[in-house]
Amino acid sequence: MKKISVLLATNAPKAYDYSIPESLNLEIGAIVRVPFRNRELMGIAWEESTERFDESKLKEIIQNYPPYRLSNQTIDFIKFFSRYNFVTLGRALKLFIPQDYLVEKKKSIKTYKLDHNSIEAIKKTSARSKVIDLMRDGEIFLSASEISKETNVAYSVVKKLIENGILIEGEYVSQKIFKKKLYKGKLDLNSDQFSAAQKIITSIKDKKFERFLIDGVTGSGKTEVYFEAIEETLRLDRQSLVLLPEISLTEGLFERIKIRFGIEPVMWHSDLTKSKRREIWQDVFRGESKLVIGARSSLFLPFKDLGIIVIDEEHDHSYKQQEGVIYHARDMAISLGSYEKVPVVMVSATPSLETVLNVREDKYKKLHLPDRIGEAKLPAVHSIDMRDEAYIKNQWISERLKTEIKETLDREEQVLIFLNRRGYAPLTLCKKCGYRVECPKCDSYLVEHRFNPKLICHQCGFSLKISQSCPDCHTKDSLIACGPGIERITEEVINTFKGANIATLSSDNGKDAHQILKDMASGLIDILIGTQIISKGHHFPRLTCVGVIDADLGMANGDLRAAEKTYQLLHQVSGRTGREKLPGKSFLQTYFPSHPVIRSLVTSEREGFHEAELNIRKKGNLPPYGKLAAIILSDTDSSKLIKFCNKVKAAIPGSDSIIVLGPAPAPITKARGRFRYRFLLKADKKTNLQKYIDFWIKNIRKPSSIKLTIDIDPYYFL
Repeated sequence: MKKISVLLATNAPKAYDYSIPESLNLEIGAIVRVPFRNRELMGIAWEESTERFDESKLKEIIQNYPPYRLSNQTIDFIKFFSRYNFVTLGRALKLFIPQDYLVEKKKSIKTYKLDHNSIEAIKKTSARSKVIDLMRDGEIFLSASEISKETNVAYSVVKKLIENGILIEGEYVSQKIFKKKLYKGKLDLNSDQFSAAQKIITSIKDKKFERFLIDGVTGSGKTEVYFEAIEETLRLDRQSLVLLPEISLTEGLFERIKIRFGIEPVMWHSDLTKSKRREIWQDVFRGESKLVIGARSSLFLPFKDLGIIVIDEEHDHSYKQQEGVIYHARDMAISLGSYEKVPVVMVSATPSLETVLNVREDKYKKLHLPDRIGEAKLPAVHSIDMRDEAYIKNQWISERLKTEIKETLDREEQVLIFLNRRGYAPLTLCKKCGYRVECPKCDSYLVEHRFNPKLICHQCGFSLKISQSCPDCHTKDSLIACGPGIERITEEVINTFKGANIATLSSDNGKDAHQILKDMASGLIDILIGTQIISKGHHFPRLTCVGVIDADLGMANGDLRAAEKTYQLLHQVSGRTGREKLPGKSFLQTYFPSHPVIRSLVTSEREGFHEAELNIRKKGNLPPYGKLAAIILSDTDSSKLIKFCNKVKAAIPGSDSIIVLGPAPAPITKARGRFRYRFLLKADKKTNLQKYIDFWIKNIRKPSSIKLTIDIDPYYFL
């Protein structure tokens, strides 16, 4: 009897042995379906079985799914991912095979090519000529709907050409490079861009794992550099992966890629339909999808022949997955590159301090783009000291900024106003009794929204209708909104700049983001007000004035990366302006104009800011010089949770190289109805924190109601 160990795509800590039917010839990595308890589960043939026991008790593999097999590199990456992020092997595998339907047979699609010998036999019309011109160059295979879409002719025209034998059936490839279009959107590179691109291209040709940082000011043409590298990857018929921190950025990049390469890239994200997800997964597996762009989860697609990984906006903290399996997509992408032996290209105008240090230690190769392309110049950044501004009730935009906005509008140029706070007001209180409207499930205040009139908790999503009376003392008309969100700023802008075309953008109306950004780019919007969704990756030719309402927001929240995050965010926002011939200005409203972050932005002394921040981190042995890990415990019963935390504390192993802090209540102690306590571990860079944590907690019996989460390299401390 043949047997093999199968790793299940579930929360399995190890692989289980199964017998192999005589009809199956399995290789390691083959995707299979097996019985497990009273269910049937997906898994992969993991390794040869070495355990000895009664083979008659082994259950038999039900089915395998040729030709789907995970490569040896992918299996090694899954093992690393599991070890590093402290998750079971089965949960790591489930990232690669999240749903059974991915391996189901998809509907076949007929595609066609041009029969050159039959062209002369038909009567030419303008519509038919468009189709013939598209299909004439090379052996191009497209479906009827793709031909109709590409030529913008009626489907009936294409159907008639098929019936007349002008278009004949051929093989199907889902993502074709139209060679006549390949250079349609190609731009001339300057010397810095060309030099950077050539270094990456050399690494692609050599199939060599190297880490590059394209470090360029906003508007310096970083995207064109990695486009050049992707072009070489396509030329070699290999696959490219472009990671983006947020889905909202994919639409713009999608259009740029279509123009540049003449293909529609695959977009992988959570909103895909079941059938589209299956189609993409299988096409990537077969190597037919050559260019994939997406957020974190696109990292786990089963690439057949990966040639390059690009991590755009590598500094962005959205790459850190906080729910479910916790991991940092940037760091895992770098590890994937090492297993696949491909270059990893990080891109940023404000690189993370981890990346800055890796460049200094020669682990990453820096490709520097110091200047904006063409005639564009970097914007002048000014601070507005709000201590010098006269206080006017319910007004948040300074008189100086209002003057700059008016002058900008008079020149028929555009304005961007930034406040990283959703809703109308962050706090609602009773002016009679002082009651603050809180979330019943979380330690947080409800945020007032007026575009969608509700009080909403931004932690758990709990909402209430806006009341006319205080919930505590029941006094009528006593509730007042405190502080501004972007909806309140919008209200002020509408009242101040009458006649201007004004739009607001945040995650609350993210479904409209593509159209709003398109209107802004085409000049239809005069003033755009938004949160961090508008801070990066967008190009607005007539935008010349940026105003930041609360530049100090986020700098004093106890996060070790607070100053770094604020610097990156404000730099990116300021960088939206002056990206073409028109000069740009950025204004930061602040109560702390001498703060190192504000001072560095105004004086353009980025290196000085990096140096100061790195020195602070080094003294505290904090990342990137040291390592951190967090253990978060939660339960609906606070006394039960505290009792268990004390039990965990009593079991802390002694160590000369690891400091364990806690347990302490989390800053947001109650979230979604659960009380939360945290341990924080600090260690030197060379210390194996995962091994220490495993030794510490593996023998502690945990009550079933208590949830224990381990966060390696934490980015959030709330």
